[in-house]
Amino acid sequence: MVTVLYRQRHGYDVRIHSDDHEPPHVHVFKSGNRVRVFLDPISFDENHGFNNRELRRIRRLVELHLELLLDHWEIIHR
Repeated sequence: MVTVLYRQRHGYDVRIHSDDHEPPHVHVFKSGNRVRVFLDPISFDENHGFNNRELRRIRRLVELHLELLLDHWEIIHR
């Protein structure tokens, strides 16, 4: 697992698993909570503990760094 964004605003870690499957997505962690976020289009899957306010923050974080996240996904999964 590769941490792409570490302790971003509000303390979220954004990671990509090196042995993961398509479609491109990231895993976001904070305080024992986790959610999988698909990147194109941005959508949530397997939310474990994040409330709606946090999901909005996570969406903004992913939107802000979308190009970087997609680039890392491609590099890791070549």
